[in-house]
Amino acid sequence: MRTEKGGPISHRFRRPFVAIICLAAAVLVLCRLILYLSIQYPAPTGDGILFASVAHYHCATGVFSTPIVPLDPSGLDRYVWHAIGHPALLSALNVDCSNAGAFAALSLILLATFVFSGLAVARARGAFAGLLFAVVVFALQVKQDFRPETTAVLLVLIAEWLRLREREATWLLATSLLAWVHPTTLILYVAYAVLSTDRLELRAVVSSSKSWLPTMVLLQGVCVFAYPFPIADLLQGMATQGRSFAARSDGDLFTYFVRSDFFPLLGAALVMTYGFSARANWKLLGLVPLVWLYGVRVPPAYYNLIPLFTVLLMRLLIRPTRPNGQGPFQPREPGGMRTVLVATSVLALLGLLQANLRDLSSHLRHGASLAAAQARYDSLMSFDSIPCRVPPFFTLSQPREYFESSYRPTAKACGGPNIGQRWDFFPPTHPPSALSTYVDCLRWPEDHPTRVGAFARLFRSDSGYSFMACRLQDPR
Repeated sequence: MRTEKGGPISHRFRRPFVAIICLAAAVLVLCRLILYLSIQYPAPTGDGILFASVAHYHCATGVFSTPIVPLDPSGLDRYVWHAIGHPALLSALNVDCSNAGAFAALSLILLATFVFSGLAVARARGAFAGLLFAVVVFALQVKQDFRPETTAVLLVLIAEWLRLREREATWLLATSLLAWVHPTTLILYVAYAVLSTDRLELRAVVSSSKSWLPTMVLLQGVCVFAYPFPIADLLQGMATQGRSFAARSDGDLFTYFVRSDFFPLLGAALVMTYGFSARANWKLLGLVPLVWLYGVRVPPAYYNLIPLFTVLLMRLLIRPTRPNGQGPFQPREPGGMRTVLVATSVLALLGLLQANLRDLSSHLRHGASLAAAQARYDSLMSFDSIPCRVPPFFTLSQPREYFESSYRPTAKACGGPNIGQRWDFFPPTHPPSALSTYVDCLRWPEDHPTRVGAFARLFRSDSGYSFMACRLQDPR
């Protein structure tokens, strides 16, 4: 493994330190995959459940839809508000349309990315550098849950690798597919590619246009033809989503870029990687307006920057060269590569450790599975009770027709005259002050803090499928 100065990248690392890092990486990555495959933790939440729900309903019914995102102007809850590639891939990889199958599909995407990213960097920097980079990418994907950035990261890294291998035609074809996986990533990556190109690369792209341009038009035509809804509905849906994003002003930088659960100090890692990249190629400063618009202005939308982050880090590690001594794309070798790689990999390992400990603690303390949650729900609803609000993860076990079209998952059965028989289901962390209109609140399952000892103070909420069931108080 070699550094930018020609020496071994690990010459300052003692062998015990390298061994510890390799062992920690192997254990944490393997533990994450085992949690996904064995107990399906954590339960999909936040934005992740939206895409997991779409993939589940498509796998089960053949229709891309979900009742918990009512953005479809037709009122059919079709998935027309984002690119279709990610949920389509999750659905295709889910062999039995189950929750376990969904986590297996996600695991395959993460494992494929881990292997590809590690091998890509290992060829240029050696096995240790390849492992560190793969761990960083893996931790960033894990942090995204079922969001489409997981697939976008794999595709954009493949595209950049093809670019570095000077395969212009396949690079541009892979880049064009980002439009069907993550349009924001396409915008950021194209801007990055334009700013980081030089005359030789531009000349190669233009000279090979006779091979890639017709193929790209054909590929996009096939995608449009295969799209299950009118393409105008997709454009309208994404425009509606874009206007909603433009109106947002929520969140804070500390929560999403400093504390940053499951990848601490994410903002510092982004700034460091971007800073060294811009130092190597000052033209990349032109990305600042887009980075601000899509990630920093609305801190909860930090996920838009994750694919770009992985590309910048890969570019720091792999120095592209051309045959015949024509030189690299970048004006000079990026300095600080070793510092960025080690720092970001340490943060990634800490994030994976936090995520694994949380989910192990939740499983030991609560042990709630989706099947058990559904069984408990059915038992509570068997005595003339009326369900109203339910946890979002119930969209993974209930048919779409069961729900009203609403951002707050609500059963269609709700709304009858017997208010005293209505039940709402909340996460166990629901604020007590919001329960004043309820009676007979039941928490399921039983809490066993003694099973996890000191971890009970660190992780107080369940990352699994537990809930609190509360009956609405009859005002009479």
